[in-house]
Amino acid sequence: MKMMLIVLVVLVIGGATAVFALFGGLSSDWPDIKSPKTNPLTGELVIELPSRPFILSTDNDSGLARPQSGISKADIVYEFPVEGGSSRLEPIYYSKVPDKIGPSRSARPYFIDMAREYKAVFVHHGWSPQAKKYLESGVIPYISAFSYNRIFYRSTDRSAPHNSYTTGKDVWKTIKKEGWDQQQEPRSFPFLGDGQIQQGASAVDIDIDYRVNKNNYKYDKKTGLYKKYVGGSEYMDKETGKQITTRNILVQKVKSKVLDEKGRLKINMTAGGDALLFTNGVAVEGSWSRKDLDSPTVFTDQEGKELKLNVGVTWIQVVDDTVKVEYK
Repeated sequence: MKMMLIVLVVLVIGGATAVFALFGGLSSDWPDIKSPKTNPLTGELVIELPSRPFILSTDNDSGLARPQSGISKADIVYEFPVEGGSSRLEPIYYSKVPDKIGPSRSARPYFIDMAREYKAVFVHHGWSPQAKKYLESGVIPYISAFSYNRIFYRSTDRSAPHNSYTTGKDVWKTIKKEGWDQQQEPRSFPFLGDGQIQQGASAVDIDIDYRVNKNNYKYDKKTGLYKKYVGGSEYMDKETGKQITTRNILVQKVKSKVLDEKGRLKINMTAGGDALLFTNGVAVEGSWSRKDLDSPTVFTDQEGKELKLNVGVTWIQVVDDTVKVEYK
């Protein structure tokens, strides 16, 4: 009886974690209470994380691909320029397992370069000749719709190639079946602590124009989030019906050149260049660098100090000279 009273008092004062700290080692009958850990991609506290992230190469070539499914469950989303003045999304799934995700599209070598720093499994439907050769060299594990067609399906409400989907559950079943679920350490980001803020120029209205896909972010001071728009319309997750928001936007400026007769691009993901951080309604100018393809990309301010993000989701906009970035 006395022990129960003590437990109740500790629960009121310090919560379940304190109870575990006091009594976790006293009895084998005590329930297994897991200590929270920090998600290295968002800075959020979570109870559990899987052994590694996975990335889905997601269609964004036209309005026929939007709204995508499962995009709101990503911890980080990359947007890359591709041939024809369009862009392709690469959402990184780590702390959440989405249900329906897609449409899934083809790989490019620089998507794979990015995946390497996250120690991620790369999921895709199709590939350029250069990406096919790159993936088949074994640099990262990958799930191709050509080899694992049983976990991909075509939806009936859209036409090909904008209708290839899979599920997070099926992706993880495949990862475990192939033995790719050994513990990995993805790159991490530094985050602002309580009471810390970034200083910078006002940035409450941001335009990032990939020509085919014209992005706009509007800052909501009440929530501290940027609301995303594409082509003047609210950008939604098809499964939730809710507008996509993000806490941070990193702009990574790169140089590109045309690689082949199809207009596919070549981008050096270790060359370094200028960068911008949008967070909390301000813009911070800086640069990015990367030691090698198995090292993290580091974003620094103009004084060379690593940029700190606000805790939450980040969109990383990789832009070349054809993409316009404006803010006010």
